[in-house]
Amino acid sequence: MKTYDEFASVYDVFMADAPYDEWMDLILSHWPLAARDVADAGCGTGILTVPLSASARTCIGVDASETMLAKAQERALEMRSHVTFLCQDLRELRLPHAVDLVVSTCDVMNYLPLSDLPRVFAGIRKSLKPTGAFAFDIIGPRRVAALAQGYWHQIEDDAVLLHETRVVERVIEHEVHAFVRLDDGLYERIEEEHRQYYHEEAEVARVLRDCGFQVDSVLADFARERTGEADRLVFIARV
Repeated sequence: MKTYDEFASVYDVFMADAPYDEWMDLILSHWPLAARDVADAGCGTGILTVPLSASARTCIGVDASETMLAKAQERALEMRSHVTFLCQDLRELRLPHAVDLVVSTCDVMNYLPLSDLPRVFAGIRKSLKPTGAFAFDIIGPRRVAALAQGYWHQIEDDAVLLHETRVVERVIEHEVHAFVRLDDGLYERIEEEHRQYYHEEAEVARVLRDCGFQVDSVLADFARERTGEADRLVFIARV
């Protein structure tokens, strides 16, 4: 699976509807960040990381894609934000210091099979201070149903996205085709295939508990829906 290396150039355009504002509101309502050290696991181009860094005492952004991290670094420089960016696979997470809060948003945990979650959660648990917290989301039951036979297209001024999805048992397959207008008026074609894994709420909660977390709450679409009808499930867990 490619890790957004080519798609990084248009990632922000097509993530415009992602719930980063809802995530920021949730974080600020649960944790006053001024005296906290924060890490964004799977930070992508830093859309959430940079605002977090403006509120937190320190901020670390972790992603497996060097290209995405380069975009994140550009964003941080433009906003004059100080973020420590690390290129790491979350299965090998090693932060330079313990943090108070780890967040992982917009389906990052769905890029890992269920068998990898114990290793990832254990690494995050070790990265947290004794009173630390871990907040993340996974794809909910309503969205996986929509992805089963999904086709979307999105047309912007300088880019067009075609996105097909299939669900085979617990595997969500994505085929992404983007056409990006270049300075000379021609279009560059970008193709990527991504694979995600659908996780049941109870499975994820069990792995969290096995790794030493206490599950405080599971919010359906940031508490706007019932769990069984949600597009997104948001877990809040504590050490």
